[in-house]
Amino acid sequence: MDKAKILVIDDDPICTGMLLAILGDDYQVLSANSGSGALDLLSSVKPNLILLDITMPNINGYQVIKHLKGDLRTSNIPVVVISSLVEKSDQDFAINLGADNYLTKPILPNDIQAILNKYLSL
Repeated sequence: MDKAKILVIDDDPICTGMLLAILGDDYQVLSANSGSGALDLLSSVKPNLILLDITMPNINGYQVIKHLKGDLRTSNIPVVVISSLVEKSDQDFAINLGADNYLTKPILPNDIQAILNKYLSL
């Protein structure tokens, strides 16, 4: 059976590395360190789940969500925000744009496992 594909979009190499360490054995993990890099990658790859940071240069996570949810090819991919922005207004904005869930950093392996169980019930 093919492993589910998870796309991690984060410009912080420490966060990306941690997620790769948590997910790497059980999932096919792809990563992009910018919003524009992620959008380029999504033109050729369709992940089962996207883990997305908000605070990135040029194209931020909010813009990525808006693009993903506005494109029929990617609108049904679950998007889980993982961000250091902890204000309820930030969370509400992401959810209103179409994010499926919102976790705040620092993330715990149990939080990631709960998200995987929720969105990747294969």
